[in-house]
Amino acid sequence: MTITIDANSLASFLDDPNIIILDARDRTAYRFRHIKNARHLGIESVISIADNGANLVIDTLTAEQLFSSVGIDESKDVVVYGENVDPSAARIVWTLMYHGHPNVRLLDICFNQWLQRGYPVTREVHPSQLSNKDTPQFKSKINPAIRAEAEYIKTKQSDSEVVVIDARTPQEHFQARIPGSILNSWEEGIGPDGEMIKSQAQLEKDFQVQGISKDKEVICYCHLGTRASHKYLQLKQAGYDKVKLYDGSIIDWAQRRNPIR
Repeated sequence: MTITIDANSLASFLDDPNIIILDARDRTAYRFRHIKNARHLGIESVISIADNGANLVIDTLTAEQLFSSVGIDESKDVVVYGENVDPSAARIVWTLMYHGHPNVRLLDICFNQWLQRGYPVTREVHPSQLSNKDTPQFKSKINPAIRAEAEYIKTKQSDSEVVVIDARTPQEHFQARIPGSILNSWEEGIGPDGEMIKSQAQLEKDFQVQGISKDKEVICYCHLGTRASHKYLQLKQAGYDKVKLYDGSIIDWAQRRNPIR
């Protein structure tokens, strides 16, 4: 599965009306400078905060209204970018995948690298809303296979065919974690030269060394589900098919009074 798009390819399609480019950085950074024709979409827009504080995926109606408002329908290819120290772009990519959009990818380099390499940027702010007659209609087609909830994880904790990955830092992992989960920090999947995600070969090697084989089902979590979204994309980039995101993550797990190790 192709998760990323290379910068050269995107640069040649910046004026293509069938390409929607989303800037996942904060609005101030976007207004200062961004990729030509990019539209701003903050991570807060794709998160629904549950009563227990967990950051969950937005529902069907919200997704349809949000993604339609930035010009997305099933005919559009979507490219999301951000900075490699911030996994927000990955959460947006995963949300589009969850709501069934088939053509969404992460830019292979961060915005800072795009800037340094001399690709086109602008300060011109793209209109956030289109007129009603021109607004594309995004239709949510939820793919439940890529999302996990607490009850599902509890039924799989003793299953040797399932690996639960903690995408947080070592300190967070050793302080409190879902029992049986293994540490694989999301930052391990970032390239050394501004790449948003390492190459498929590098990622596959890293996962295999840790015993995470492609025949296993893999469930990713972190604190609020954002870093785990990046880990989800890393696994898909490496060719893993059976991958789920626990978007509720450790906040949801703990608030439900599940065991923590």
